[in-house]
Amino acid sequence: MTEYLRRVAPRHRPTVAVVGVGAIGTVVADALSARADVTLCRRGPSAPMAIDVSGDLHRVDAAVAATPDGLGPVDWVVVTVKAQDTRDIGPWLDALVGPATTVVMLQNGIGHAERVSEWVPAERVLPGIVYIAAEKIERDLVVCRDLGALAVATGPAASSFAALVDPRLSVRLVDDFVTESWTKLVMNSALNTLTALTDRTMEVTADPAVRPLFRALLAEGVAVATAEGARLPEGAAELFLARMDGLPRNSATSMLLDRRAGRPLEHNYLTGAVLAAAALSGVAAPTVALVHGLVDALDNRELRLALARELEELVAA
Repeated sequence: MTEYLRRVAPRHRPTVAVVGVGAIGTVVADALSARADVTLCRRGPSAPMAIDVSGDLHRVDAAVAATPDGLGPVDWVVVTVKAQDTRDIGPWLDALVGPATTVVMLQNGIGHAERVSEWVPAERVLPGIVYIAAEKIERDLVVCRDLGALAVATGPAASSFAALVDPRLSVRLVDDFVTESWTKLVMNSALNTLTALTDRTMEVTADPAVRPLFRALLAEGVAVATAEGARLPEGAAELFLARMDGLPRNSATSMLLDRRAGRPLEHNYLTGAVLAAAALSGVAAPTVALVHGLVDALDNRELRLALARELEELVAA
């Protein structure tokens, strides 16, 4: 028996590269680290990440790479950068994606596979949706208030990926990913944009002056989603609004945090995606168009201010 055991090859431990080490990337990397060899792909100094999950503070058990130099193909690439930053990770994907690599796209919006079609065919892309409440409060520290869940499109890759994730982070395999993704998109399009425009947290949903805008955005989004094949229940807009009312009042959306930090906003992949689908399906979405235009103007202003601050810091240095 001993001789037989010696001859058995060690079981391969899957390799995973997480590209985009913000709040979501850190949480997912931590959940994968017990069952896979994880590499955090992050720009700048290659310091390890720490995470506080409901009071449990610990270091993420993962290697850290500051550049793609010297890296090779892995079994899994998990993309958690914002949708608008996908093109910027091209050098990482060039190094990490091989003929057997599956790319897990944990991003907002729809059309996940199209964003990485230059590097991997659609059949090796696993689209996913994130339901995690986490915030990066320092460069190397993430606080996760609710592990929540990931939702991924049903298939062999989904089952294999789910098997790698710590059970504390639920992974739901979704048969109707069109409906799942449009549900998140419609809600995100309303919640992210209006919190960013008003510079307020989730409590803004209850403001009588703003609530009609939420209703209009949700109603138009539901109409577009239905035209795109999403199977939403009767009265979906009101159901979505009620769901928003149940969110923690002091929570900030990712777009609000980006606005406050002077980072580019993700509206082109939220309201912009709704508008693009509306144009193709012939569904009117005037409120979505109005809000999208306002966020676009805000985004340009915030970017100019951020660039001005960077220039001042360079001059001061």
